[in-house]
Amino acid sequence: MKKRFHYRSFVSFILFFSLFWLLISGTVLFIAPPGRVAHWQLWKFMGFDKEQWQAQHDIFSYIFVILAIWHLFWLNWKKMWSYVKIRSVKGLRKRNELIASSVIILFIFLGTMYDIPPFSSFMDLGETASNIWEQTGEQAPIPHMENLTVNEIAREYLKIDSVAALEKLRSERITIKKTSLTLKEIASDNDIAPADLYAILKPHEKSTIPQTGLQRGFGRLTIEQIATSLETPPEKIIAKLKENGIEASASETVKDIAEDRGVHPSEIMGLIRDDHEKSL
Repeated sequence: MKKRFHYRSFVSFILFFSLFWLLISGTVLFIAPPGRVAHWQLWKFMGFDKEQWQAQHDIFSYIFVILAIWHLFWLNWKKMWSYVKIRSVKGLRKRNELIASSVIILFIFLGTMYDIPPFSSFMDLGETASNIWEQTGEQAPIPHMENLTVNEIAREYLKIDSVAALEKLRSERITIKKTSLTLKEIASDNDIAPADLYAILKPHEKSTIPQTGLQRGFGRLTIEQIATSLETPPEKIIAKLKENGIEASASETVKDIAEDRGVHPSEIMGLIRDDHEKSL
């Protein structure tokens, strides 16, 4: 006799494997570096980059939800409907359990929304783990520089000729057809990190601005800490920001100031750097 295909078992197995992979992908994304670092350093884990891990997590999340709905409302619809009818007649016997579970879910929802312990501590743990990656490698001069073309980087940031940049890359056996390609595209074609391409292009000169503490997670630094790194009074930085309509205090972080203004922290740092370079 031909064996019957059991859809309940089939769906249950997929739900189990999906749940297992969601646990793995969720953990990886929890400790993965921020996108700007992952893309710049070509970060990978188990052969997958961050975008691939995100895609895995998203797709399996949808699969899990769809099959859970199918399992509950299609394969077990009769049992579900029978249970509802019986309870509607006899009344809800598990009232205390329903109230307790509702309170817990509401507590988790509000605690996460308003960023209160222990939920804020858990999220801070993930952010700390992510920021460790920023301290283990060279950071991009600006966020997402990998999306700029060789022409733009050569002209606007390195102040070198595009043809010279092209020859410089080719001399290191980098395959590149034209300078209108982005670092990300070239990196993908050559299986190399955009950070390594930039290291080839940039002149090996010492910067006039001290970089320690500024490139690595500068969003978490306070104005006072940045002033110390640049060897300048914090009042001067605060005054410069005020000229641009940005109110700040020495104890505020760049990230907090940027969030108040609805801009990226790199824009705040750009104003600080520009003013420092002019004063040198």
